[in-house]
Amino acid sequence: MRINLKSQNIKIYAIILLASLFVILLGLNSYNNAKEKIIELSDKNNIAVSKNIVNNFQVWLNERINSLVRASKFIQNADIVGDDDKIAGFIRLFKQNEKEFDLIQVLRDDGEIFVNGQKISEDVMSKQERVGLIWYLETKNTNAPSVNFMKNHKILNSPTLNLCVPVEQNDGFKAALCGIVRIENIFNSIKNFNLTPNSYAFLVTHSGEILTPLPDLMLKKEIEENFKELFLKDEDFTCIKIGQNLIQIAEIPMINWFIGAGTNNEDEISALTREILKNALTLLFAFVALTFLANILHNFMYNKIKKMQYEYETLLAHRAKMGEAGELVSGINHQFIQPVNSLKLMLSSAIMLKKDKKLSDDELINLLEKGQRSVELLSSTIEIFRNFYKSAENVSEFDIQTSVKNLLTLMHTELSRVNVSVNLRGFNGQKAYQIENIIQQILLILIHNAKDSLVESYKDEPLKRIIEIRFRSFENKSYIGVYDNGNGVSQQMSEKIFTWLNTTKKQGNGIGLYFAKKLAREKLNGDVKLINNAKPTVFELSFETNLKD
Repeated sequence: MRINLKSQNIKIYAIILLASLFVILLGLNSYNNAKEKIIELSDKNNIAVSKNIVNNFQVWLNERINSLVRASKFIQNADIVGDDDKIAGFIRLFKQNEKEFDLIQVLRDDGEIFVNGQKISEDVMSKQERVGLIWYLETKNTNAPSVNFMKNHKILNSPTLNLCVPVEQNDGFKAALCGIVRIENIFNSIKNFNLTPNSYAFLVTHSGEILTPLPDLMLKKEIEENFKELFLKDEDFTCIKIGQNLIQIAEIPMINWFIGAGTNNEDEISALTREILKNALTLLFAFVALTFLANILHNFMYNKIKKMQYEYETLLAHRAKMGEAGELVSGINHQFIQPVNSLKLMLSSAIMLKKDKKLSDDELINLLEKGQRSVELLSSTIEIFRNFYKSAENVSEFDIQTSVKNLLTLMHTELSRVNVSVNLRGFNGQKAYQIENIIQQILLILIHNAKDSLVESYKDEPLKRIIEIRFRSFENKSYIGVYDNGNGVSQQMSEKIFTWLNTTKKQGNGIGLYFAKKLAREKLNGDVKLINNAKPTVFELSFETNLKD
């Protein structure tokens, strides 16, 4: 019996040894495959990071021009462009609030120029030379915002980017208002522009010359050579790759320049692949040990996996909510800009009028009332936003139409950006005793999907981007349908659209509708269904009108 047991043990060890050798070979193959996948994923991550940098620059450029346009409108409405003291005072105040500009300057059609609130004498430049400057002439001739590159600004004594807008008086051009940014500091001027490790951004002229500093001079030279070759071929391009540097390219139409952003993850990839190899060897020895303990650990691992599965699903549910609602944050930010800027301009007007002793009681009351309305708008938006993100799932009575309108208020900026309008049908003051924020979260997912479908379907026909939200009720059930005339859902996808990780979007993750249906069933005693798959596409949320405790 002892001999038989020993013989059996030898066979078991031989099987374990052969299995271990097989795992080693499989591990080596997996290592090579993993390394290729890591490089591929790294490239995709670099593209995402680069696009974010490019988008931040575009947003920054638009915001700066919009800021100058608002200032120009104020100068025009206040009729101060011809008053040296007032225009100088306004420029100083504007410069204090716009820290991202290195200089603020105004050049009038009479040749007088004011820089940061100081009137510049003709010793620096004659009036005739001033009115012949290219940025002034382009702004005057087009009577529209302009962006110009200056090789050497006379006051800053360095290359600059001049962002200019026209100032009108009596329906005619009167002056050019410009915000000046040093080229070398341009990326430091952009808010929230934090590059990830080994990332960089740069500006390139139409001749292929990089204007902004790059720490790697050899890389800078290679990028410039690549650009010149691509320009000679006259081909459209969005990215170039130099070694492990994947560089995303985007054109700046206003100045016919390009902005490039890239990352170099060669060191990180090498360290990561070494770590994977180390972990693979560790797992190999762990595999041999776990072979003997598999039976003992089976029940323990089963329970742990079930727990991890529950935690992972909870995490995905949170990710679904945050992923669909994340865009609201930028929308709320933009909704705050208008009332805040209105308050800023009203306070500036009150200060200037008070200094000039032109502020009557009626004008003061009018300004205060306008400011009060702006504050009320901010307060209302904040309250809606706060209620939407309440983590508690309390059952309460609420007006269904008001709840839907509050959700649309949060989504207003996001929908307006892509020219999507929303119509409500069938709402007549019905009330529900339900979990309001869960209903809003599900509708957010459905409206997001409808919006994306419309934008994809009607790229050149924004007037057709219309969403209808219809309400009906029957006995103790309420139904909210989201209708759109987009391309819809294929018959094949219709059968599995609510299952995990199935999506109709090009960049979707397939968890939105899955968790929408899960939330409706588990929290609302209802459901989410695809009623019609195309023309119109109809998703319907149903829930118990008076939810029992």
